Amino acid sequence: MCEKAEIYDAHVHYLWRHSRLENRDGCLSLREKGLKGLGLIVMGHHPSDPEKCLAFIPHSYHDKIGRHLFFGSEGMALPSPEEFPGLEVFPYLDSRYLTEEESDLSSFAAAGFRGLKLLYVPEEDKVYGMTGWPGLFGKSRRDFERLTIGLIEQARALAWPVIFHVDLRQEEGFVENILADSGDQIFIFPHFGFSRKIMARLLIHYPGCFTDFSSLLPFMKASPQAYRDFILTYQDQVLFGSDATSDWPELICDYIDTVANLIGDAAVLQKIFRDNYLKSHRLS
Repeated sequence: MCEKAEIYDAHVHYLWRHSRLENRDGCLSLREKGLKGLGLIVMGHHPSDPEKCLAFIPHSYHDKIGRHLFFGSEGMALPSPEEFPGLEVFPYLDSRYLTEEESDLSSFAAAGFRGLKLLYVPEEDKVYGMTGWPGLFGKSRRDFERLTIGLIEQARALAWPVIFHVDLRQEEGFVENILADSGDQIFIFPHFGFSRKIMARLLIHYPGCFTDFSSLLPFMKASPQAYRDFILTYQDQVLFGSDATSDWPELICDYIDTVANLIGDAAVLQKIFRDNYLKSHRLS
């Protein structure tokens, strides 16, 4: 079933270990699995110090990223079509390293970015081994809040969808205030917002909200019924997402097989694999 489906992965990071050619080579196996397109998260701006960059990336991903990526430029350019042959790439700007001085999104829009990725970590995250934005830049939590709200306002003006990585267990009130003021803005909360219970409330009350199960593969395998029930209940707002890096096709393939076996229902799978992605990215 999954080989014949059209599949869109809503959460892939444009990061690699050795050569960009690995991105291209990996596309062949993914296309055979049915991958049609992906939401590609690109660090359009970053500090020049690789160690500073890695401090704001989950520790478990450090061995998936070559430090050479952060040398010689202040940001990564969008990939050429040859790097992802046959795939429809929707480029997101990864804004984790932006400060107030770099926060004007107009130049990124002109460069071809079409969406915004927010990594909202307002303090050190010891579980994932990440320095929070305020600690990384010597700023306050309030500075980070203002920056985040300003970036969302710009994204809304640009009609960009926003991938909003945030722990709803800690930041539910902050997020609800943003949603209440954001009108028809599209938000995609990855990782089920770190709380299926809170995520469910947001999905019910805010029709512009979507979510994905990126990074949750081990939990889906350990508790298949619980995750199946959640996906079936909110099947019109759940996207397929892997959290893979762009030269990690094995992870995306594992997700495809797991989700196909978990859901089984062809009509629901079409929503998860394809329809909800197209709807949330205003491509249908």
